[in-house]
Amino acid sequence: MRRSTNWTLADVLDFEALVAADERADDPQAAARRDAGLWREKIAPDLTPGEDGERAVVFHRWLAARRAGEPLPGTWLTGGWRAFAAGAVFAGLVLGFAVAGGALYYAGARPVNVAVFLAMIVGVQWLFLAWTLVVTLARGLRSAAGRLLVRLGERLGQWLAGAGEHLTGEQRLRLRAETVALRQLAGRNLQLLRWPPWLALQGFGLAWNLGALAALLLRVFFTDVAFGWESTWAESPLGMHTAVRLVAMPWTWFAPDACPTLAQVGHSWFHYQSGVAALDPTATASWWRWLAGVILGYGLLPRALLWLWFWTRLRAALGRVSFDEPRHKAAWQRLMGPVIQGERAHRDNLPSSGTASFAAAPRRAEPGCVLIAAPLGGVRAEIERWVETQFGWQIACVETAEIDFPSGNEAAFARFAAALTGAPRWLIAVPAPFTAFTAFAQFVERLRALGPAVPPAGFFLVVALDADGRATAPAPGWAGYWRDFTQAEMPDCATFSLTP
Repeated sequence: MRRSTNWTLADVLDFEALVAADERADDPQAAARRDAGLWREKIAPDLTPGEDGERAVVFHRWLAARRAGEPLPGTWLTGGWRAFAAGAVFAGLVLGFAVAGGALYYAGARPVNVAVFLAMIVGVQWLFLAWTLVVTLARGLRSAAGRLLVRLGERLGQWLAGAGEHLTGEQRLRLRAETVALRQLAGRNLQLLRWPPWLALQGFGLAWNLGALAALLLRVFFTDVAFGWESTWAESPLGMHTAVRLVAMPWTWFAPDACPTLAQVGHSWFHYQSGVAALDPTATASWWRWLAGVILGYGLLPRALLWLWFWTRLRAALGRVSFDEPRHKAAWQRLMGPVIQGERAHRDNLPSSGTASFAAAPRRAEPGCVLIAAPLGGVRAEIERWVETQFGWQIACVETAEIDFPSGNEAAFARFAAALTGAPRWLIAVPAPFTAFTAFAQFVERLRALGPAVPPAGFFLVVALDADGRATAPAPGWAGYWRDFTQAEMPDCATFSLTP
């Protein structure tokens, strides 16, 4: 899809929150009238020829029109991330300056040990960089980081809900609903939300190196400081000079003076018996350019490259955001009308989504296993009764899972896979309304990948909840969403709707 509009993280989060709010609206006609007015007055006049078919462009204009004068949770969340990133930069500057200043302490009796200074300023960073590499490559740690992001989203949502107690009842309900939408977005779009923390961490590292470099330069320019090195094991300065030359290879071709010579390394070798007076002042002063080069080349530059890489990954993830998922269909149709008129003939051949089920439910006296989405946990008995009545199954296992969080549910999946060995049939009870279709597709992929005991074909049961929390038939629109989604993504699975 051609993209002529750049979406930011705040844009995507706010858009999803608005789509979820419209899905929960009690008056669909009011939403249709509102969007029709927005199209006529604020969207269509600003579109160039050919843009009216670009969902990314049209939805971005729609978001801008809806966003005016209305605070949205995506903007709050990204604003919080920016404040956190700014705090990380400030903390990095202060800590880098303070730690480097302490490591550069010189009272005249003993020179500043260059090895200790670099271990404190650059060595610790490389330990963190190694940890970053392990986290990036280790699948289990990525899954743990994903769960941590979702939990952080939940905590943020709880904090926002508590902070909004001064709002009216309607405003509080809307705020809490929007934070739930953000939690669902975190579950299905971790590729978006995983990058801001890494960017903030690299911002801290950049600022740390700048603070350390500032402390070094100020100490050298405005005070008298001597640098040296110490070693009990070394027999001559040749080994130390070789190591120093290797480290300085990236910059000695254009700054040869930014590396001590063999003679300078030898004359800055500190021995307690001789004391600092035996050192050559020119040799002890020659180290500061080399230290600055190490901070720039092995501290600041890697952090800058990592920040740029994480930023490009975030932009790439934003570029892959799709606006063609089933939950976007209603908003698009309110703005543009039916998506493709040619689909009508295909849909006319399908059973009505308002009927008891999309296809006749099989009645088989066979064992089977049932997975129930967490929001439907309160109607587990009704779902089991429906499956036993309509399918004739002898239910061998019932598990509750978070179907919008595909990287979780390990324990439930393990028990479910074990039960499928003796009862090789599965059904997943899914809620309506529901928006995390992408996450659900990943959830089913994980289920199918549990092992050969999991049949590729299964069943989905769409269940709605009434105002009292009882199981009821889904609305025709939501039944249609699930039907379209499963036919497109999982054609070997059958979809049914519950009827009390």
